[in-house]
Amino acid sequence: MAINLSRKRTLNSFFHDYRREVMIGFCAFLALIASLIFPKTFYGDSFWLSFFFLFLFPILSVKFLLKEPLSDFGFSKGDSKWGLVFSATFIVLFVFLNYYIVSRPELRNQLSIAPWIAKSFWSFILFQAFITLPLHFFWDFFFRGFLQLGLESKLGKYSFFLQAILQSLLFFKGTWLMIFLVFISALAAGAIVRWSRSIFYSSVSMWIISASLDIMLIRLIRQGII
Repeated sequence: MAINLSRKRTLNSFFHDYRREVMIGFCAFLALIASLIFPKTFYGDSFWLSFFFLFLFPILSVKFLLKEPLSDFGFSKGDSKWGLVFSATFIVLFVFLNYYIVSRPELRNQLSIAPWIAKSFWSFILFQAFITLPLHFFWDFFFRGFLQLGLESKLGKYSFFLQAILQSLLFFKGTWLMIFLVFISALAAGAIVRWSRSIFYSSVSMWIISASLDIMLIRLIRQGII
């Protein structure tokens, strides 16, 4: 029986050259599958699932499996000039986009908001500070830090698009508008991280954009329009 030694050497060389990327991909696959399998009926469920599978698990993978510094995955100040410039630009663009969306009934009806945060100012503040801000940080670390920056050396610009596609998959049960907004915001966040080399600017800017949309929806709720 003939043994194809060339194929064996090819596979060995592939895993030798891409061992780091294979480990990142496998850890990301496990985290995403776990996030999709476990039910999410409340915002608290999304918070804890994202914390364990999209934040804590990849951090442990970086520290103990890859044995690399977290700064290589966006945990650094990075280039503050580009971070602030890109963040400010995307915040302005997305705020105008949010205004356009909420001004059209056929579009805003596809959006959802936690009804209890519209009841009082402090409910809104607590929700934004302790739920949405950490969530955006968890998502940015996993998709922009762990995946995009982690795979960038081998995949190049493809890691930029891959992270946006994978984040959109987490919202596949949502409306087409929600999936679209997640996709373009992931691309915007990816651009900020690509130029600044930090996840801090992207997570804060995406949180501000998300909060602006909530404010606009709450205003319409208070006016009895929705």
